[in-house]
Amino acid sequence: MDKDQPSLNRADKKRWIDTDQSLDKTNAPSLYDKLSAAIFRARTCFERRKGACRPSLLFRILFLIFIFPAGCSRPADPILPPPPPSGWKTQDPGVQSSLGGLSFPNPDNGWISGNKGIILHTNDRGKAWTIQETGTENLLVSLFFIDAERGWAVGDKGIILHTQDGGKKWSPQESGQKKNLTHVFFTDPQHGWVSGEKGLLLSTEDGGQRWVPSKGGSTTTLNSIFFINPQQGWISGDGGYLLHTENGGSSWARQETGTQKDIQRLFFIRPETGWAVGANGTLLHTKDGGKKWSPQTSGVESFLAGIFFIDDQKGWAVGANGTIIHTRDGGITWKQQPSETIQFLINVRFINPQIGWVVGTKGTLLHSEEGGEPPAVTH
Repeated sequence: MDKDQPSLNRADKKRWIDTDQSLDKTNAPSLYDKLSAAIFRARTCFERRKGACRPSLLFRILFLIFIFPAGCSRPADPILPPPPPSGWKTQDPGVQSSLGGLSFPNPDNGWISGNKGIILHTNDRGKAWTIQETGTENLLVSLFFIDAERGWAVGDKGIILHTQDGGKKWSPQESGQKKNLTHVFFTDPQHGWVSGEKGLLLSTEDGGQRWVPSKGGSTTTLNSIFFINPQQGWISGDGGYLLHTENGGSSWARQETGTQKDIQRLFFIRPETGWAVGANGTLLHTKDGGKKWSPQTSGVESFLAGIFFIDDQKGWAVGANGTIIHTRDGGITWKQQPSETIQFLINVRFINPQIGWVVGTKGTLLHSEEGGEPPAVTH
């Protein structure tokens, strides 16, 4: 299997490094296809051996139902309407590797990270993307920039990279780990957090010169970190696992989510208001900082991997099978936006209510200047 393609196991659904297709099994052959193949094989046997094959009772029935009335021909495929127009346009990132990390510290400067050590940079609001040298071939699953100069990227085999010049030079930081890392988040240039497999949680108080293990209280894989301010933060994990701190990570307490589904990504717009997404279209919302999490109806069954809100009303979530959903009312209702791709979409960011990007497998990079909304149909 191509290294750039995720399989359907649990880990690869979230690490997204080995697939160039969606995670939904939408390409299985239909019953008609299976029956047609069986009938074709049986007919071929009769034609070649002149009746030497004994037709089974099942074949006789299928012959009468499918072949005789149809004149031995498959019915014509129906004429399908054209796909709906999309408000998302494909950009060429110049690479074919899967992309997943996405950070815009200001409207002009953005970075994308991905498989095979890929980091891309734009300084013109995404009009052009250039490759930055990282010195690694490892998957860089997540990156975070605190400003246009200082950033961090993390990934497989405990790798942590750091730049102080906007990515002109990336240097390794010692994590002391061999486990795969999943996410990185900084609250200021000195204080940061990294999550990983099997409950791994690292923190730094000196910009990453020294990373130390922190106790999250679990051995489950931790998938994402989000701090709304230096004191209040959340960590999500597999099996509906979610932690919260009110003291800058000195201690963590578990919050009940009401689900056993993996929670892949978190986003808070203010200390009380946040959302979480994950497996099987899971979409959760809190109005009280996570004391209570309530489900919202995403309208999809796809694995949701990324979420972003530009304000407390407008947000987007993305996931498997080219899924993009959008809300204008804080998640009370979610509507799908056509993406014109079946790739696994991993992350989404907007710099204002109109301009945003989505990244995914096989070098997928989508851009919208209309909030993802399709163009109006004119008659």
